[in-house]
Amino acid sequence: MQISIKTLKGKSINLEVEDSSNTIDVKIHGEPMSELVLRLRPSGRGEAAMRIFVATLSGRSHTLQVKGSDTIGEVKTKFFEIDGTPVDQLRIIFAGVALQNSRTVAECGIRHESTIHLTYDLCGC
Repeated sequence: MQISIKTLKGKSINLEVEDSSNTIDVKIHGEPMSELVLRLRPSGRGEAAMRIFVATLSGRSHTLQVKGSDTIGEVKTKFFEIDGTPVDQLRIIFAGVALQNSRTVAECGIRHESTIHLTYDLCGC
């Protein structure tokens, strides 16, 4: 099988590898590779999920799997499923901004392994 590698300087290198090869077996110009950085892109078969961290006021941290197209309301629902806090009582803060339920994760600039902060939207009673 042939793979194409693009170096950090933008140069493309095509390599012939066996299906069972691992990075230890692959050599460029006869020299073993000392480091390989992979940046995976969605294959078009669906949007890639990413992991984000949710920090709560109690100091606990939770991990959620989300997609860039998920709305903040959907993120709250995912948190409800693990914590049980009603969605209408949750407020999500990212980069110092309270996020609106209708905005998507991508629109808010949340990326893989970002940390969002969860607070409670109290009624003021």
